[in-house]
Amino acid sequence: MLNPIARQATKLLPDMLYHQLKYARVFKKWPNFSKPTTFSEKITLRNFRPKTIYTDLADKLKVRDYIANSIGEKYLINLHTYCTELTQAIYDGLPESFVIKANHGSGFNLVVFDKMQTTFAQLSALTKQWTKSNFYKVTRERHYKKIQPYIMVEQLLIQDGKVPNDVKFHCFNQRGEMHIFIQVDYDRFGVHRRDVFDTQWNKTDIRMGLPNNPVPMAAPKNLAEMVSLAKHIAQEFSYVRVDFYETNGSVYFGELTFTPGAGLCKMYPEGVQHQWGSFFTD
Repeated sequence: MLNPIARQATKLLPDMLYHQLKYARVFKKWPNFSKPTTFSEKITLRNFRPKTIYTDLADKLKVRDYIANSIGEKYLINLHTYCTELTQAIYDGLPESFVIKANHGSGFNLVVFDKMQTTFAQLSALTKQWTKSNFYKVTRERHYKKIQPYIMVEQLLIQDGKVPNDVKFHCFNQRGEMHIFIQVDYDRFGVHRRDVFDTQWNKTDIRMGLPNNPVPMAAPKNLAEMVSLAKHIAQEFSYVRVDFYETNGSVYFGELTFTPGAGLCKMYPEGVQHQWGSFFTD
């Protein structure tokens, strides 16, 4: 943990040096940004040298239009409302269950299974905290810097009485040749576990930051459709992570991520860093 003086000093660092120090702290070595070879080096480089399009597509509200035009509106989760500030009238009109989130960063979300278990005052305070937060200042991922904060309220997806697992497609587009690895996050709001599969749903030995799940998830019923959709979306990028959910026989888009974990997720076995790094160039 950094003491208050160190935290204040860190805020004054230029973005590149900030990320070099963060990388060195996690991986115990200095990153090579002049000739990056690992996945984490290339992702970290994106943090302070992002493409302009990343800003709009990392915006959880604006990306909906992009996805609707790319693969169709039917893959979008129903959006009950969006606003710059949650009001009593908006709260009163919400259904009994929903997901409330902010569009301009990561971690700004709350699953509400029963509206009677919360209050307008609680949600108002929480969402004001979100919209006042500048996610760029927290992680220095520069493409988040100019996203205008909004509050979004989406339909709560339920599968067998639970929130469905996150199915995340790491898509590498190397001069038209696509490499895809599928990350599954289990029970994100409980005992969080993670597995990585190939596109044929063979479980790999890759571990990304979290323990594997004791029982691997069965292949999604719509796996082939999800792979096809991910490829279609990813064709414009050298690397992007495309997130989906599957519930009640339907596929829903989650989000696009260009700098997962800000490049600081440890991966095992160690060779995976170089393998994934070799699959994309920017």
